[in-house]
Amino acid sequence: MAEDVGRHNALDKIMGEALLSQIPTRGRLLLSTGRISSEMLRKGAHMGTPFIISRTSPTSLAIEGAKQLGVTLIGYARGDGFNLYTHPERILYTPAAEPVPAR
Repeated sequence: MAEDVGRHNALDKIMGEALLSQIPTRGRLLLSTGRISSEMLRKGAHMGTPFIISRTSPTSLAIEGAKQLGVTLIGYARGDGFNLYTHPERILYTPAAEPVPAR
């Protein structure tokens, strides 16, 4: 985890700490509270993260890059749902059972 005024700097801090601490990044999730730009997408793909998730929307260039780089990109992630922009084949979905009416 890293925090910074700029979201790109926070990602650079994560990459640096992982490198220094010999923490593998391949196969990990990248979570952000900020908008995912194409630059952040490229850095995440370089780290080997198959999923990049944010509370806000990605840029249109990030969506195009995610398609090409094989990254599943999710935006507007909230407790009640999210928007899936690329590679939906990685998401398993089972609808919740209908609530049973009280008697």
